[in-house]
Amino acid sequence: MKEAQAIKEFFALVSPGFCMDGELPAVRVEGIEVRNDGHAIARVEADGRLLPIRFTFDEGKIARVEVL
Repeated sequence: MKEAQAIKEFFALVSPGFCMDGELPAVRVEGIEVRNDGHAIARVEADGRLLPIRFTFDEGKIARVEVL
């Protein structure tokens, strides 16, 4: 899935220390759900809280990122 890879690349750019298995400093990527409506939801655990982060895609590229 291109969207899931784009999300991983996004976290690699904004989070120093990113590992490909989903580990981030003090944050863990729990899952990525790619939807058919141009959105994807990444669920990350940060300091014991589960945060949903919505990515909006336009022409296969990330256009918007929102913490829900």
